[in-house]
Amino acid sequence: MKQSFITSYLTFYLKASIALEGIFIKTSNPNTILKVIPLGSQNKTIPVDHVASVDSSFRLDFKSFAWGIIFALIGLSMMQNSFIGGLILVAYGVLTVLSAFQTLLVLHLTSGGTHVVSVVVFEKANLENCKETIEGLIHNRYNDTNVTKNTDRIIDALNNKWLQSFLDWISRINNN
Repeated sequence: MKQSFITSYLTFYLKASIALEGIFIKTSNPNTILKVIPLGSQNKTIPVDHVASVDSSFRLDFKSFAWGIIFALIGLSMMQNSFIGGLILVAYGVLTVLSAFQTLLVLHLTSGGTHVVSVVVFEKANLENCKETIEGLIHNRYNDTNVTKNTDRIIDALNNKWLQSFLDWISRINNN
């Protein structure tokens, strides 16, 4: 499973991605300058064994929000002198304000660290689906390493085998 997410409306073509490949979670999150200029990406591969839990939350990036309002106000004041320049700054400001509202997927690692993937708020449904899938992988891992559950499974198999042997013995006695 691989899902891609928009991280900013200004760079809608740059997408964060989360891929689940076997027992690994691979994340890729683009880096930008001023939310416009692409500057590579942060890639991370995390084994499912190292993920303790996964959370999702909402955040307002106040710095981006403030810069967006400032650029929008400057753009509005520039529209009298240069309509196109003002319109570009207003569009930049509005898109920056919208991108300031973010949904976060936080992977809490067993080492105590965290890994965060930040996407725009309108991608929340896709991010929740991804979170549920990762939680399922974590649940399966815990079930595989649950000693009590595995011991109970083995004891049940032995009891069933013993019961079947006992029933076979009883049927042999009845047939004689």
